[in-house]
Amino acid sequence: MENKKSFMYSYYTIRKIIGFLGILLPIVIVVFNGKFLPSISAFYYSRSAVFFIAILSAFGLLLISYKGYERDKKTELLSDNMITHIGGFAALVVILIPTSFDFGLDKTVQCQLFGHCNKVYSTIHLISAGVFLTSMGWMAFFRFTKGEQTKGKRKKNIFYKSSGIIMWVSIVLLLIRFTTGCSVTEYDVYILETISVFAFGISWLIKGEAIKDIIELKNRVLKKNPKI
Repeated sequence: MENKKSFMYSYYTIRKIIGFLGILLPIVIVVFNGKFLPSISAFYYSRSAVFFIAILSAFGLLLISYKGYERDKKTELLSDNMITHIGGFAALVVILIPTSFDFGLDKTVQCQLFGHCNKVYSTIHLISAGVFLTSMGWMAFFRFTKGEQTKGKRKKNIFYKSSGIIMWVSIVLLLIRFTTGCSVTEYDVYILETISVFAFGISWLIKGEAIKDIIELKNRVLKKNPKI
C-alpha cells in the first residue's frame, strides 16, 4: 500500500510539473525577452531561447517517461503511454527543428543552434507542434476522463473535455491562419498558441490534484492561524 501511495504521488508530481510549465512557458518567454513576438516558436531566436528550449525539453522528457492508464483493448486504440510518447517526441522535434527565421529580428541570432530559413524544416516544425497539441488535447478529452465517475470526477471531466476542445479549436484556427494568411493582429499565432498551451497546462495541473493541494495548504494555514 505504501509503495502504491509513493507511486501515485510521483505521478501527481509529474502532472503538476507538466501543468505548471505549460502555464509558465508563454509568460516567461515574454517577460525575459521584454516584448512579444509573432509566435511562441519565434522566441527560439530571442533572449528567451534558453527558457523556450528548457521547457520544451522538459515537456518531451517528462511525457516520454509518463505512464498513465492502460488502454481497454476492446474499446480503445491508444494507451496513455502511447499518446504521451507521441506528444513527447513531437515536443523534442519542435526544438531540434525550429521554425524558420523569417521575421524581423537581428540577423546575427540566426546562428542560434539549428537556426534556418528552410520552408521544409519549418513545415516539419509546424506539424510537430500540431501533433504535440493534438495529442495533449486527446489526453485531456479521452484519457483524463477515465476512472471512477463520482460527482466531483464528473465536474472535472467537463473541464478536461473543454480543455481538449479548446486545444483542438486553437489548432484548427492556426491551420486556417497559416493556409489562408488571414490575420487580425500580428500576434494571432502567439495568442492562439498561448490559449492552447494554457488549456493544456491547467488540465495537467488539475489532473495532478493541484487544487486539492491548495485547499489542504489553506486549511493548514488557517488551522495554525485561525485569525487569518
